[in-house]
Amino acid sequence: MKRLPIHAVLAAVLFIACSRERPEMIFRTAETDFSSVTTRSLLTGSNIETKKTEITLAAYGNDGTLAACKHFTKNLETLSLELESGRKYTIYAFVNMGDQTGVIPRSESALSMLTYRIPSYSDGAESIASRGIPMAGKLSYPGAGTSIPVERLLAKVTVQISCEWPGAAIRSARVCQLNRVLRPFGEAILEEDWDQQEFQEGTGSASGTFVFYVPENRQGVIDGIRTSREKSPDKNDNVNAKKTQLTYLETVVEGTGIYVGSITYRSYLGQDAISDFDIRRNSRYNWRIQYLKDGLQYNDWKHDNDLIDTQSGLHIDDGWDDGGEEELH
Repeated sequence: MKRLPIHAVLAAVLFIACSRERPEMIFRTAETDFSSVTTRSLLTGSNIETKKTEITLAAYGNDGTLAACKHFTKNLETLSLELESGRKYTIYAFVNMGDQTGVIPRSESALSMLTYRIPSYSDGAESIASRGIPMAGKLSYPGAGTSIPVERLLAKVTVQISCEWPGAAIRSARVCQLNRVLRPFGEAILEEDWDQQEFQEGTGSASGTFVFYVPENRQGVIDGIRTSREKSPDKNDNVNAKKTQLTYLETVVEGTGIYVGSITYRSYLGQDAISDFDIRRNSRYNWRIQYLKDGLQYNDWKHDNDLIDTQSGLHIDDGWDDGGEEELH
């Protein structure tokens, strides 16, 4: 048996604005870009998007049978597996997911059903903050190169929020109903194991930018939704039937002027602002949301209101109308 090196300087190609580009097998990693001074993110550090702390490689031969499997925690720029020469292989990489050698199936066809459960986002040695974002990729060997292109199993969601009513101050924001069970080599769909992300501290002003890393959740399009206001469990029966499986943004805004108290805004994430609920791996989403004064007359799932109008002394049923502009870019 001849030792053949598999050099795995992993190229984590960042796909921008939900568009998918062909992964390039080149020796580089994506760079982070948090340019706004008002950005808030639970996962901090200049290298959080490209951080690699451990890698498991699995090699399958042409017959679909596992030929070699190894876990690496050191010298991650150059990895090697002992493989029989003269054969073709598909090399699979599991990045920042711990030691996977004990669960990798003998049959390649079973890989699409293999799952990885996120232990934690920011607490403990096994958290994403400590290990890095989980990534996965594969390479045909021998082939066009020896650099394995990998994709992050999470999406990057950047939300720009502005409150267009007097005295508004953003107190906190978070993403809720996060999928905890991922499929490194198959589409991940939230079924029943989900988590709430910690609240990110607000900006204390009427506007701010927040960055979230959100696990893949392929819920697709839900029929019967005509406007962004109807993307809500109390406006559409089909949404209500799946409400425990859909990922959404939750923002708490305080009133410090004419309007006193607080209001909680909720918006489902997805490929568009109306009927799509997909969160896709390794994709970048940019949301611009305006909370308008005219919308404070409504009260529904999207708007949990505890505001008092101090000029009139009346409680206001909050909400926003179709001018609330959930814009996805």
